[in-house]
Amino acid sequence: MTDNPNKMPKWLLYSLIGKGLLVTLITAAILAYAFLA
Repeated sequence: MTDNPNKMPKWLLYSLIGKGLLVTLITAAILAYAFLA
């Protein structure tokens, strides 16, 4: 992959991915709690 100045900075990409994973984990935890409680 070539470095394209028009691409998102790495930290922004990683923060978006991290946020998505966090939301997924929280949603999964809530669903698991609702079904298993």
